[in-house]
Parts: sequence; C-alpha cells; structure tokens
Amino acid sequence: MKNTLILNALVWAAVILIASYLFKDANNNKYLFMLLISGAAISQTFLTSHIKKNHSCCKD
Repeated sequence: MKNTLILNALVWAAVILIASYLFKDANNNKYLFMLLISGAAISQTFLTSHIKKNHSCCKD
C-alpha cells in the first residue's frame, strides 16, 4: 500500500512541475499552484486514511 502513496505523490509532483512550466507566464498562476498543492495534500490524506481504515496493522 505504500507503493500507492508513493505513486500518488510522484504523479502530483509531475503535474505540479508540468503546470509550473506551462503556466509560468500566466497572471494568476499562484492560485493554480495553491489549488494543485491543496489537491495533492487532500488526495494524500484520503488515501492514507483509507489505507489505515482497511488495514488494522500497517504492514506492506
């Protein structure tokens, strides 16, 4: 299950890096990045809580 969390973090990191390259000249890019970082944090939190709820012991 840790692989899922790592994969999720890598995907969000790639999305944030690609968006930062594509929207570097946009006027309101700081709002986009706040939205992307918030989305990454929320999805990571939901995945972690779902994994902990389904597994009584946290082993891989």
